[in-house]
Amino acid sequence: MASLILAVLIVPAAFAQFDDGARYAFIASASSKSIFIIDLQEKSLAHTIELTRAPSSVAASARLKALVIGHEADKSMTLIDLSTSALEQFHYPLSLTPATIAMSPVGETVAIFDNVADRLEVHAIRRRAVLLSVDDVHTDSGFTFSADGATLFWVDDSKGTFNSVNLWSERRVIELTRPGSGLSAISRSIDGTVAFVSEASANVVHMIDLKTFTPLLKIQVGSRPGRPWGTADGRYMLVPNNGDRSLTAIWTATGASLYTVPAVSHPLFINPGWLDTTAAAVSESGHVVFIDIDDGSVTARYELNGAPLDGIVTSDSRTLAIPVPENGSVEFFDMRNRIRLSSILNLPLDIGPAALAISNNFCH
Repeated sequence: MASLILAVLIVPAAFAQFDDGARYAFIASASSKSIFIIDLQEKSLAHTIELTRAPSSVAASARLKALVIGHEADKSMTLIDLSTSALEQFHYPLSLTPATIAMSPVGETVAIFDNVADRLEVHAIRRRAVLLSVDDVHTDSGFTFSADGATLFWVDDSKGTFNSVNLWSERRVIELTRPGSGLSAISRSIDGTVAFVSEASANVVHMIDLKTFTPLLKIQVGSRPGRPWGTADGRYMLVPNNGDRSLTAIWTATGASLYTVPAVSHPLFINPGWLDTTAAAVSESGHVVFIDIDDGSVTARYELNGAPLDGIVTSDSRTLAIPVPENGSVEFFDMRNRIRLSSILNLPLDIGPAALAISNNFCH
């Protein structure tokens, strides 16, 4: 079976259908046992892939022209070949429950985390081989790969620690703060040399040297900060402050705080775009605020009329797409002109986040 999967995944691009990693996004629905293919160029529903099992997560690989679908209910994964019109599917069992899956930046390996068994595995997709299996891993905030895909980073808020493990099973730990302090997920710089982690209880962002694996700075930000979001040019980390409805911009080179400005109530995520001149801050209630990154001024406000999931920005930085499960919709915004464009409607009310193989976000 492994050789068959390899053969299918490297079919020549002449037969390609939905393997343009910058154009197509993928959204899962468990209730309909489907993956919806979203054409980000046309801003339309391009195709629906029907599955035999309910999907719980989806990741996309531009290098392999494939989707990786997790199925929590029966501890399995499905590979979908995007390079032919048949969109062939290959299913295989796992030894753990894929509560979380994350594609590496190189697009050839995927991290799978079982949050009940506290086990993390890294699989080579082509060979269907387990490259890493490590137990006693604890996190509620997911994983971030190093730029070369050889190391995984995560925080354990229950212990107040920053952690890593590489493909040779070498583990490292830094104690950042006391247990239960509200450590966020990790974002790293574009060059992969430093990481940024928010601590909600102390209103700070920790800056960590990934080469020496040592803390560098504690940067004061707004109240109850969430996960930092990096700009594609690597200049800034943008931090949503949940406690005081603000956004803080940090220089990644020095860790200096540039400004803290009013944004939205309970901001969930921040998407930079249009050549890193604009950021869209989106709240848990569905408010969208566009901010000029250089000076921090608010330029436009919109309402989604429903609770959103994390948005994605296209690789050309022009278009923002936000899934809104409550409405069964995907909402599109023009990042250059900071205007609302259109919607895809009538999707299931349990749609998940959108997966995009080649995006404008290089830090998560």
